[in-house]
Amino acid sequence: MSCPLPPEILDLVVDHLHDKPTMLKTCCVISKSWIQRTRRHLFAGVEFDNSESEIELWKKAFPDPSNSPAHHTRSLLVHGALAADADVGNWISAFHNVEHLLLSYMDRNSLFPFYGLSSAIRSLRLIIVPLDVDLICSFPLLEDLALVPSPMEDEDGWKVPLTSPKLTGTLDLEMYGRSSALTRRLLVLPGGLRFSKIIVMFPGKDAKSVTDLVSRCSDTLEFLTLDLHPQGAFLQPLRLASTSPPFTHVDASEVPSLDLSKASKLKYLEFLLTVPSVQWITTTLRSVESKNLQFIRINSFDNIREPVMEPFGQEWQDLDRLLVQFWASHSVRPRVEYIVEEGGKDLGGRAPSLLPELTRRGLIDLVQSI
Repeated sequence: MSCPLPPEILDLVVDHLHDKPTMLKTCCVISKSWIQRTRRHLFAGVEFDNSESEIELWKKAFPDPSNSPAHHTRSLLVHGALAADADVGNWISAFHNVEHLLLSYMDRNSLFPFYGLSSAIRSLRLIIVPLDVDLICSFPLLEDLALVPSPMEDEDGWKVPLTSPKLTGTLDLEMYGRSSALTRRLLVLPGGLRFSKIIVMFPGKDAKSVTDLVSRCSDTLEFLTLDLHPQGAFLQPLRLASTSPPFTHVDASEVPSLDLSKASKLKYLEFLLTVPSVQWITTTLRSVESKNLQFIRINSFDNIREPVMEPFGQEWQDLDRLLVQFWASHSVRPRVEYIVEEGGKDLGGRAPSLLPELTRRGLIDLVQSI
């Protein structure tokens, strides 16, 4: 079907529908001349979700990798180990313009075809995969890195790469199992670490590794989120059963102190806690010397189910005074949030005595869990 409109106008119409896949598919039916433009959007994001049938359907639809729409893909997700067939490298290599890559639940052999896949990759997420810094270093423009390493991985036989990406964006790291080995590998990369944002979930015993990461990025770090959790625990569910026992209070003396004195550009500091560790927060805050700090946020579950006794109660008082001091002396906006269980009201009555100054100034939020 011919169309009197100039091709440039038609391209603008298709581009306007970039986030409406049903309408884009309709455009493909209307005219063959629209297919190429619609493919840019239909295949901008591709996911293979732990199913060999999905991969087989892709290979059947596009048997010639050189003519497949994979070159339009900017975001690629592959979940699960790949079959060890002869052409696996061919069809994966067709995704050579990918900018955002997510690989999850893979063995080491499944990672090999992705080495150097695209020189345009700026964001890489590796979820439950082997510790593979060589894969990370195969992407020269990589900025953002998210890692949930496999807890069961052999650490032997690794050598420091000759070059590494700049890593100037976000590091999102969940530390447990042998992830401290991954931290050590990141710290010795020849290109250095220049992350401006770090989000890290870690048990208390790994606080030293976190301090080393923060120190290495001290010249560039602006945003820091710290999620301290019990040793051996994974992410706690947002909604806690009413019959579940209270979490054990973390003794700050058992957690190495976190030194933020060198993070001179720090603007945003956030604590996400599945257990109350008030003294550790206070010690960490006292190490902050950044004149750029603008916001402090503390987010914790309502897991204070027993009467607050000394010295725990005194720890809250110390934190209360310190946060008010930050506000008064540096114009830093503190915010304390508690996620309370459905129907939970105890903390609402206890907060004024725990944090009286912050309560008086309206800086405490009680957030109902869903």
